[in-house]
Amino acid sequence: MRVLSALLSTLLAASPVQGTVTDFGVQSTALTVFEGYFGTGQDGGPAVFSVQMGTPGVVAEVDPVTRELRDTVELPGSSGGWGITQAADGTVYAGTYPNGHLYSFKPGQEQATDLGQVVPGELYAYGLQAGEDGKVYGGTYPGAKAFSYTPGEGFRDLGVMVEGQQYTPDVAVDTDRQLLWAAVGSAGHLIRLDLATGEKRDIWPEALRGDPSYPYDLNLVAGKLFVKRSKGQALVLDPDSGEVLADGFTMNSRGTTKVAEGGYVYFTSGTELWRYDLAADRPEAVPGVASGGAGVGWGFVDGTLYAAIGNYGGDAFSYDPRTGASQRFKLPFPYQPIDINNVTAGPDGRIYTNLYINGNVAVLDPATGKVTQLGRAAQTDGWFWKDGKLYLGTYPNGAIMHYDPAQPFVTGTNPRELFRLIGDGQNRPVAFAAAGSKVYIGSTPDYGLWGGALTVYDETSGEHTVRRAPVADQGVTSLAVLGNTLWGGTSIYGGGGTTPKATDAKVFTYDLASGEKRSEHTPVPGAKSITALVKGSDGLLWGLADGTVFIMDPATARVVKRIKLPAGYTGVSDELHVNPDEHVYASLDGKVFRIDPLSKTFTTAVESGLYRGAQDGSGDIWFRSGTKDALGSVQGGARLLRYTPPADACKGSDLTPMVTVKGRDTGVANRYRPDGCTIEDLIEDEKYTGPQLIAHVARKSAELVAARLITKEEAGRIVGAAAKP
Repeated sequence: MRVLSALLSTLLAASPVQGTVTDFGVQSTALTVFEGYFGTGQDGGPAVFSVQMGTPGVVAEVDPVTRELRDTVELPGSSGGWGITQAADGTVYAGTYPNGHLYSFKPGQEQATDLGQVVPGELYAYGLQAGEDGKVYGGTYPGAKAFSYTPGEGFRDLGVMVEGQQYTPDVAVDTDRQLLWAAVGSAGHLIRLDLATGEKRDIWPEALRGDPSYPYDLNLVAGKLFVKRSKGQALVLDPDSGEVLADGFTMNSRGTTKVAEGGYVYFTSGTELWRYDLAADRPEAVPGVASGGAGVGWGFVDGTLYAAIGNYGGDAFSYDPRTGASQRFKLPFPYQPIDINNVTAGPDGRIYTNLYINGNVAVLDPATGKVTQLGRAAQTDGWFWKDGKLYLGTYPNGAIMHYDPAQPFVTGTNPRELFRLIGDGQNRPVAFAAAGSKVYIGSTPDYGLWGGALTVYDETSGEHTVRRAPVADQGVTSLAVLGNTLWGGTSIYGGGGTTPKATDAKVFTYDLASGEKRSEHTPVPGAKSITALVKGSDGLLWGLADGTVFIMDPATARVVKRIKLPAGYTGVSDELHVNPDEHVYASLDGKVFRIDPLSKTFTTAVESGLYRGAQDGSGDIWFRSGTKDALGSVQGGARLLRYTPPADACKGSDLTPMVTVKGRDTGVANRYRPDGCTIEDLIEDEKYTGPQLIAHVARKSAELVAARLITKEEAGRIVGAAAKP
């Protein structure tokens, strides 16, 4: 953490900053165990190795029997990982994101070796499986590839498993027959790859192809292929023909035990331990054994089954098949600083943060610097304050939750879940707006689907209606209310694993009175996403489309100005903020731009290091930290930063486009003085009449010329307007 803080301070100090940036530090340490592998520890005894989210990601070694933390090894350059395994020689391998690297270490070593990116351009290394002679196999995102790593030889790209797909979240390997199986999402494929010949064959049942509940976790045990699908359905297949041996049951664990014990393969379903009878090809609950949650790692120690449970609490259990005895307990996986996913400023002046994937919510009191950990909600991709209460749009179920900060935070109760959009094909509610008693929610679609939704929630009745795809095949990523019209911005991207069908992001209008869509517009041709819509100080509609700010006249929907910013598109976190100093601040690509509402010119306020963004009531804007690596991935986002704009000497400036004197147009463009006052603010013609007006305006104009804010010729126009009868 000291290294991260020093790097952040160096970046900010080296960059020109208009205003000031204050670092409020790490907001939360929490536990997110993606996967555990039961193997052999540094003393030759049993160990569970957990790959965890962190800044950076880490692998912890814990003895599951004595319940002692033995070691923690950092994975520099990563934020966590979805794959971990151990080779026969004891080497532990971890596959990470967002750098897509493979790391290795021997238990007891202080540092891991970064073996590099598993395949050039791949950002996630998934589902590691150990093979013979220390070889390791895995899958990737976003290229849907499989790979292998051999000590002394390096990586081998095994190719794209299915063209046009993005995810290979897990693999299974038969080293004796030199076969690999790859789960592929999001359209549903299961590839059997002959490692010797390169032959590929899709064995996924024909009836399930195209279903967005795709193969997610794979285990090859006793010659049978166990498949958990992405939405929890499970089935058992013949690994060569794809014949279904059993289905109709659910699985929430990260797959099954890697070996069978006593003729059974174990997994969790809901909060119970289940097993699969290999002889009878039948799944069944283990009588009287509650797991407490989803298994994320399995292992047998002297005939007793051990499992790491869930992602966030360090829970575990053991079960002895010989006696039926079971026990639930905690394992001391170490908490880590975790990247902030989202930030919001409450009407009470406090700043709320939500952790990526983990979903933990913390609140900062800026006056004291005190951070209070409230508890877990869910990963919040959009939130919105209304009447002192907070709406949360959460992933992965598209749940809309409601939180009353005046009441104690109780997970599952406050915030309480109002409804879910996953049944309507939506998994990320990202945009909110309100008018009267109605809350409008924009969302993006679930994996493998196209077309977001506009949802209307009526606070009075508690009912909600969902309008799918108000713009065909596009997600709804921004909303703003101006008068009697709701304006919506879209993204051409579908859910994960899809290729866009549209080419241009749109702005659409929705009549609040009739509830009908009225029009559709293309403000920036070629732009992929419109991530922000706001009403500017000038009364116009301002939007952010990729790296271009556009300004529309809401009366005509005509674009009156486009401003291209020197920054790249970074997703739905790109935002616009209309500040009390009347300027519009654009945050994207780690940068902050200050846009003059009169001249429509911009200056770079902060060069790097600031992501997301939420403006508080005083006009300060709050961000999470971040540094971009050579691959374009943003890391180190656990810290909360406050940007304070330059001081404004004139609150509520007059933004009349042209300078007027007693309503007479001078032909001189209104503009700002560096301290935030406009010429219209400074002329003060409303205070005087007659000869006093002329003398006053002449004196003020001379001051403005001396300050080089206007020219002598412009001063003459202004004085001339004052002298007219």
